[in-house]
Amino acid sequence: MESPFACICGRSHSAETSAQEKARVEFNCRCGRRYKLEFREGAWADATDAITPEKRQPLTAFSGELKSRDDCQRYYFSHRVTGGLKLPVHIVFSPSVEKAEITMGGLKPLQMDAVRSVVEAQRRWVEWFDSLGGTRRPRRRGTDSVSPLPLS
Repeated sequence: MESPFACICGRSHSAETSAQEKARVEFNCRCGRRYKLEFREGAWADATDAITPEKRQPLTAFSGELKSRDDCQRYYFSHRVTGGLKLPVHIVFSPSVEKAEITMGGLKPLQMDAVRSVVEAQRRWVEWFDSLGGTRRPRRRGTDSVSPLPLS
């Protein structure tokens, strides 16, 4: 038995229900978009906004080390920030070294190690950003292994 899922590009896909045992899976559409899917109420649904590939050169804010890798991949997704406004969040990812850098607006990129996929990088960044809450602002540099300090 299969459960349908539609990408925002318009392509309809089917995910085998045998994967339901996992409850969450990563899904790659032929258009290049990536999703984290959850099986809810008998159907697959996207658990996060689509992660869309970007074809132009990486932004200048990202490290030269990561940008110069042959397997460097660049993506973006939208994320809701203060006041409900959605802003683009940019990801540069290298599968061979399992590193990612993620930035939004004019912030310095958050550097991540031991990242196995761009979907994982998105999940970790969203968890970090959302953990800041309304009383904290994103720090401007560092790695995700260091907790930001509350503002006084």
